[in-house]
Amino acid sequence: MGKNRSEADLRLNISIVSGIVRNLGYSDIVEGCYDLGIYALELNIDRALLSSESEEKREALFERLRSNRIKVEAVAWGDMLPDEKTVDVAQLIFKSPHLDKRMIKLMPPHHTVPEVSDTEYAERISEKLNYLLERTEKMNTELTLENHGSYDRPLGVKKEFLQTVLKLVDNERFGICLDTGCFYWYYPLDEYYEVTEVFLPYVNHVHLKNQAFPPSQRYDYKTGLPVQVAHDNLYEGDVDLAHVIDMLKGVGYEGDLCIEDHSIGPMKKKGASTSALKEVIRNDVEFLRSII
Repeated sequence: MGKNRSEADLRLNISIVSGIVRNLGYSDIVEGCYDLGIYALELNIDRALLSSESEEKREALFERLRSNRIKVEAVAWGDMLPDEKTVDVAQLIFKSPHLDKRMIKLMPPHHTVPEVSDTEYAERISEKLNYLLERTEKMNTELTLENHGSYDRPLGVKKEFLQTVLKLVDNERFGICLDTGCFYWYYPLDEYYEVTEVFLPYVNHVHLKNQAFPPSQRYDYKTGLPVQVAHDNLYEGDVDLAHVIDMLKGVGYEGDLCIEDHSIGPMKKKGASTSALKEVIRNDVEFLRSII
């Protein structure tokens, strides 16, 4: 597949979570990317490709992405908690000659133990992150931790939690994956931008998401838990993504802007056609190109 791309396309730094491409019905990830006009991925690697026995299939995927000039900006797999398995998988994946960037996207735990405080969770996660950074130093691997809430408490969307982690993990190869929707799960809209600004110097990866809450909830504190019903497309939600991107530019951010538009999930449940879902993502891309 050797399609020509304009110089403008080559300069754009828009990527997409690969799971969304698959959810849109594309059986081939490369064809899906070209059809949507997106040439970079956060690659969610299937568990079946995470063993030494699957090296041939894994390398074939990486080689095909690279030969079609689709850049892998970050990799993720499973629940993406920092643990010993992460080191083993990183050693398998990043020995590939077809991956130029070595970034692992991690998350706080999806579920927590009530007796363990936010501070203790921050300390535990920080200890594991420091261990991973030490074990992957020779590979020059970067780690990025998403500001994502757990399903039973806010945790990863709370400013204090992330600040504690950043204080305990003082390493230039570690940063925050700024999900532009997640802080809004907890903070009022007017505080959202202030909280986002605190973490801008530490951002090394970005998930672009938007939310739309009823007017009565926009300027209130919320639960901080993942809010499925509030997902909106990138161009119609409450968050001013143009402003957020300008804020990122203001601190010199040069990474990718990764589309993670979860509005297609509720649309799919309501019976939207595949073509309608694809059109949402194409509109996201057009919107982003107009504001970058």
